Amino acid sequence: MSKIATVIFLFLGTIKISAQNGLENIIVEKYYVSDAGDTCMNSFGGKLPIGSTTYRIYVDLLPGYRFQAAYGTPTHELFIKTSTKFFNNEDVGQTYPNIIAYRTLKKNSVMLDSWLSVGAAGEESFGVMKVEDDTLETIIHQKTMLQNKNKKAGIPLTEKDGIKFSEIGLPRPTFFKVDSAANEVFWNKTSGSLFKITNGAWACMGPGSVGLDSLNTNRVLIAQITTDGKLEFELNVQIGTPVKGVSQKYVARNPVGDEILLPSLIFNSEKKVKKTQSDKSTRKQNNP
Repeated sequence: MSKIATVIFLFLGTIKISAQNGLENIIVEKYYVSDAGDTCMNSFGGKLPIGSTTYRIYVDLLPGYRFQAAYGTPTHELFIKTSTKFFNNEDVGQTYPNIIAYRTLKKNSVMLDSWLSVGAAGEESFGVMKVEDDTLETIIHQKTMLQNKNKKAGIPLTEKDGIKFSEIGLPRPTFFKVDSAANEVFWNKTSGSLFKITNGAWACMGPGSVGLDSLNTNRVLIAQITTDGKLEFELNVQIGTPVKGVSQKYVARNPVGDEILLPSLIFNSEKKVKKTQSDKSTRKQNNP
């Protein structure tokens, strides 16, 4: 077994199940739908097809739980794929958002870049669902970019941008044996249609990462994907529990041993998805 594989299985292997399942759901937010105005004004950002949809993927955790890794193994493949191509901003796009400077987020299509994350949406910026954002410090874009108010994407980015500036340090993803695959698919000068992991992970080292509102909704942004095609994914996720050193792992298919099956780890943008409980924020406030 290679050294890097040994690291992965040490990270994922010492699992114990606590009494409560801490990962409630995987939430896919339609963040933005591009229009002709975006395409015309995106000369520096690269080709952005009209009608491209930007999706954000969140792990929805109970308070006290932490996101540790999204992983793939030989028996539990992880993939994110599209029927066309992923969009990558060619100006300052990156494979993970922590190194996208906050001041550049107002430029062309940078906020629509495709990347992997453990909570951030930019340098010094948490990613939050638009329904949980406020109207303060909303990023104003140059010219006509990101002005579309397509109802399929919910709240317009001109009102709430799903980005919360923070002066505290944000956790950065650590890539285990997926650097080349991530660069090939999510780098700013390239574009692919399939990101696949069969022996690796992107992870938050240490105890893991929590959502900005960790005492209530505790939703952690783990990826942003922009494409004009069908989006599909299957994920496997490890989380940390409130008990030090105790973790849980959730798989999309065929659980064995202590693994927990979670259907929402499988997603297809062309299939209707059952709505999640709309009053979750209130429920968690009443039942911390």
